[in-house]
Amino acid sequence: MKTLADRIAEFKHQGYTVFEGAFSRDLMDRWIAKYPDLVARQTPQGAANPTLWLSSVVEYEPWLMLPAVNDPVILDFAERVLGPFVQLDNLTFMAFPSLPRAEAEGKAGGWHRDIWGWVPTGADYVPPLACNAITYLQDLTDENGPLRVVAGSHRDPITVPQELRTTPHAREQLVYAKAGDVIFTHCALLHAGTPNMSGRERYFFSIYYNRSWLRHRDNHSGPNVARIIQMAREKNDRRLLRLFGVDELVFRRANSGFQVADEEMWDRWIEEDRAALQAGA
Repeated sequence: MKTLADRIAEFKHQGYTVFEGAFSRDLMDRWIAKYPDLVARQTPQGAANPTLWLSSVVEYEPWLMLPAVNDPVILDFAERVLGPFVQLDNLTFMAFPSLPRAEAEGKAGGWHRDIWGWVPTGADYVPPLACNAITYLQDLTDENGPLRVVAGSHRDPITVPQELRTTPHAREQLVYAKAGDVIFTHCALLHAGTPNMSGRERYFFSIYYNRSWLRHRDNHSGPNVARIIQMAREKNDRRLLRLFGVDELVFRRANSGFQVADEEMWDRWIEEDRAALQAGA
């Protein structure tokens, strides 16, 4: 069993860590069962094609999707690498269709770094501005497509030319995650998917977190998220408030004077937030 310290060291060294079995089969099955309804609700009337790449799904299905973005183990870790500034940028839900083998075999899904990432300028670890908690709702295989990562590329100025974006990389590692695992990645990690040629849909969550002073892409202003925010206020749950764009301590903490090492200061603030939650319970 990896300790929190083990995971932080692994994340700093290779740019990702895997939380095995984070989500239950029952919960994943309920998410999958809701997907067709969400597609119907997010597809504009009269559109030629359905909207398969779903966004703002917490606003659409708050109590079903809140466990995906508010998992305590994942957020505990996120706060140690982003600081107690963790905001939900977006929860993307997608069922990747199966492609013809002739079109998919031997291909990568498109090498990239994620939003708020950068091309590293040296080998030192730089804390991320954002992180991706990638979850697949079925076991990954060669048929439905493993995740591809270039370990350590968050500390290496390696880039991929446009003409090679769909070509396997000499340094790639294939990650065959199990259903419900969470692959937690640094925004500057070079990675790619793999085309699905299994004959079945491949279900995928991208739970993207960024620092709370950045903009977010999901809608946190709708009535359903407003109810979550109100619940968080009643409990004095600062972490849940931050998750949906309400961080009333951000300027004090982001302007702290920086006389204490970041991770030590983060630990103090995390304990402050936990104490506030207990006092408000």
